[in-house]
Amino acid sequence: MVITETKKQVRYAYLSALRGIAALWVISVHVAHMPQPGMELPPWLDLYVANGVWGVQLFFVVSTFSLCLMQPSHADEQRPILGFALRRFFRIAPLFYLLVAFTLLSVFKPARDIFNTNPAGFDLNVSTFLTNVTFIFNLVPGNGHQTSLVLAGWTIGTEMMFYLIFPFVYARTKNLWSALAAMLISLAVAKVFSMTVVLFTADPANYQQQSIFHHMPIFMFGFVAFWALPLLRDRPNSKQIGAALLASVPVQFYAVVGGASVPFIEPFHWLGAMFACFVLGLALCPIRILVNKTTAWIGDISYSIYLVHSPIIVALFPIYKQIQASGGGRIETFVSCFVLTLACVLPTAAVTYRVLERPTNNWGKRLASRLAGRQERPRLVVREAA
Repeated sequence: MVITETKKQVRYAYLSALRGIAALWVISVHVAHMPQPGMELPPWLDLYVANGVWGVQLFFVVSTFSLCLMQPSHADEQRPILGFALRRFFRIAPLFYLLVAFTLLSVFKPARDIFNTNPAGFDLNVSTFLTNVTFIFNLVPGNGHQTSLVLAGWTIGTEMMFYLIFPFVYARTKNLWSALAAMLISLAVAKVFSMTVVLFTADPANYQQQSIFHHMPIFMFGFVAFWALPLLRDRPNSKQIGAALLASVPVQFYAVVGGASVPFIEPFHWLGAMFACFVLGLALCPIRILVNKTTAWIGDISYSIYLVHSPIIVALFPIYKQIQASGGGRIETFVSCFVLTLACVLPTAAVTYRVLERPTNNWGKRLASRLAGRQERPRLVVREAA
């Protein structure tokens, strides 16, 4: 087998593409629904745009899957949990802290007069600040806590809570059957949580919607996909299997939209199965229209995209209104606003990725390897003869 860096990058291009697709999907729903009033779309288009919120769940499945792929490369660390925690912290915290600081500017009148950095009216106080910077805000009900001080930042709190249990679950899922067992256990926990959440919060619907306990089964489907991949990849008809899994995704989409369910499992949690099929399908059959240089590049900067896109959309509200008042059709108006948003978001995200996200992430990796006691091993690289 020929081992080259190029082959490794191609192998994981589908994961970057999936992140890119998720980011674009989330932007689409926020462009359409964040302005007040929201944009009116034809029902057939609104079906896909309105469900762009599910891009978050696609992120969650891809996150679990990619973390599982990366873990073996850290198996030689003497303190692997410390290494994992440091890598995740420096992957998430620096850019998130920058957006927290941006939100806090709204307490200063000069900045507030220029641009409202807290358009959602989050509660800015010592308590909300501390829960955000310590990343425990997903557990704390309330405006500015679980919602985060950062627009759309609630997902970061959910992700960070998942990181706390990931090493434990990864160490105990050794095959597809144990991954399925973990997923079923998470479904049971989510069900119990949904039945008891009214006991400890005054706003159970919103608290449940953003809670790690509600989203845990979605993450667990990433484990299922990870352990299913080697079983499918080595089959002679693996590409056909991948194509079939991709073909099943729109079928599952319409089933979830239609509220299809079975006892014990909420329709929402079927998103995990749908996106697991999406991940496996592209891993086995990376069709070019979805996996290409553009989607992969967007995926590489997707974290920056996710955190900067909401403030940019708020800043573009006046231009959106002008476009809406120009008399164009509903589709034309939405597409114009979406393209304008991408023209602003992508360069901004590329800058934050290059200037802050990538350098701090790389520095965190080096620090994690050093403090975790990584033992360097000689690597034998086999290359094709010239």
